[in-house]
This record gives sequence, C-alpha cells and structure tokens, in this order.
Amino acid sequence: MKNSTPIGIRELHNAGIKVIHGASIKAYEDYPVPVSLSVPELSYMLERRGYDSTISIGAFDKDDLVGFIFNGIGAWNRKLTAYDTGTGLIKEYRRRGIATKLFDASLPLLRQRNVKQYLLEVLQTNKAAYDLYCKKGFRVTRKFDCFISPIADIRIDEGKLNDKFHIQTIEKPDWELLSSFWEFSPSWQNSIDSLKRKIKSLTILGAYENANLTGYGIIENHTGDIPQIGIRESCRRNGIATNLLKKLLEYSLSDEVRIINASSDYEPFRLFAESINIAQGLGQYEMLLEL
Repeated sequence: MKNSTPIGIRELHNAGIKVIHGASIKAYEDYPVPVSLSVPELSYMLERRGYDSTISIGAFDKDDLVGFIFNGIGAWNRKLTAYDTGTGLIKEYRRRGIATKLFDASLPLLRQRNVKQYLLEVLQTNKAAYDLYCKKGFRVTRKFDCFISPIADIRIDEGKLNDKFHIQTIEKPDWELLSSFWEFSPSWQNSIDSLKRKIKSLTILGAYENANLTGYGIIENHTGDIPQIGIRESCRRNGIATNLLKKLLEYSLSDEVRIINASSDYEPFRLFAESINIAQGLGQYEMLLEL
C-alpha cells in the first residue's frame, strides 16, 4: 500500500526532465490553476526561472518521483537568493508530512551554497501551503494580482489609441532606462535576469514620440505572457499602454494573454486591465525567508 511505503528524500541532480515532467503533471492535475506543460515547455519554464537541480529536492517512492521542490538561484535585491519555482506532491502522498520533509531538506543545501534568502509565491487560496510557509518563518512581502484572458475577449477602445506615438521593436534593451519606468519591481519570474535567460523568445516593443522612448512592453511570443509593461511617468494617461498592448498581441502565438504578478498595490494597472476586459484570476502572496 502506497501510504505505508517509506519515502526517500534526495536531490534531483540525477533526475531527468521526463521524470520531473511526469511527477509535475500528476502533482498539478487538481491544482486550482490548470498546469499542463509539455516536456519542452516545462524545461523552458525551469530554465527561465533559474532552476538548479543541485539545490532541488525530490520525494521518491522507490524510484518514482512523487513530490518535489524545484529551486532556482540568482540575485534578488543584491543578495544571493533561492527561488521556489515549483513545489508539488502527487495527491495520494499528501497529508503525510512529506512537504515539510522536502522543505527541511532544502535548507542545508541552500546554506551550503551561501544563499542568503529564500523566495516563493503561493496562491492566496492555498491555505495549507501558506500556513506551512508561515510556520517555517516566511513573511509576506507583497500581494500580487494575476490576469488571464482569451485574446478574443479583449476589448480595446480604438478611441484611446494615439497615433502620435509610433511603436517599434527594441533589439538591444537599455534595462536601466526601462526600469526607470516601473511603478513596482517585477516578481522573480518577470525580472530582468529571468527575461535575459530566454531573451530570444521575447518581443520587446517601444512606444516613441519622435525619438523619445515613452513606454515599452514585452511579450513571450509562444505563451502570450506579458512579463513587463512600463510607461514613462510624464507620459501616462495618453493611451500609450493601450497602443503597446494592441501591438504586443499581434506577436502572440497563443490564444490567451497572461499578465502574472502585478502588484496589488498598484490600482492603475488593475483599472487598465478591467477597461480592456482582461479577467482577474487568483492572486498570490510573495513570501521571503531570511537564511
């Protein structure tokens, strides 16, 4: 009987992508937000988020991977940081303390790598996971909103488009300049470092008035994910975001648009999303543990 089988906890550096993929499909089959990635899609996502198998942990029933924490590593607020890019347990292995064992086994690996803090996001509706993280010492640093909609449902008011701005691709982004347009810092998966890892899969568009950059937007072509959009402060409320979004969607190979982890504190973006009929989905907490 599976419930009486001893579970082994060990690193994932010998686990191939197909093993990881099989476990993630089963672990997320009843997840509140549908997750059904192909092997290449999962591999891409892990790479973009900085996945490192040597600091990632799996729970094994004999040779079967039944639970996992996929950890990434990188700089965050000038500190070496681990990022939980995915945690999951196959349904029949839950409520056995395995998630706690996985987490406890992760910490020594992170400290051995001189990691200073541990970052993650958790759905606001996932009370069990949220309670576990609080118990382990994580604190909420931000609340995020997520917006996902079929592109066919988006309603752009043509009257808000402004033809004095011309839009063109940005081949070599000046990240320092683009970041000066932010109202809030992007989450880990939308950060500059994350985008740089898969820059060839992105389209970056700039909105210009004459030669002056007034705003920009980025879309991941194959998923329809928009990780960043920013408007110069002095140029806001001129239809630039609407212009950019309309053009960004022309580059999407997906049927839906995804804007994940917009700061809940930034009301203008929520109002903008509502105005173009992008539905608000489940929100997340960003949480941090100092190591």
